[in-house]
Amino acid sequence: YAAHGLRQAVAARGLISEMVGAYSPEVRREFRSVMRDNRARTFAALRDLRAARADLAAAGKAEPFDEAAVRQAMAAVRAATTNLQSTVQDYLLTAMKNVHAKPAGGG
Repeated sequence: YAAHGLRQAVAARGLISEMVGAYSPEVRREFRSVMRDNRARTFAALRDLRAARADLAAAGKAEPFDEAAVRQAMAAVRAATTNLQSTVQDYLLTAMKNVHAKPAGGG
């Protein structure tokens, strides 16, 4: 269980780096805070994507080969990827709004 949680934390940190590397330190700091506040939602989206990828791999190995099943599994991976990206972008938008709503000086 602990190793599983660690893997999820590493994946989440990777997402943070990719998503906010070009933004100000204030936005990056706020983004990390929003991610922390929504950890369960983020990890659920990551789990969904991993499960969809596993289903795709299984469909690709099935005998006899079923193209329709593979296409359906691919669509599920696309949907899970879009969901994860949308979720993280929502966090980024929230972070940006929060930073812009704070008075100058961070007060």
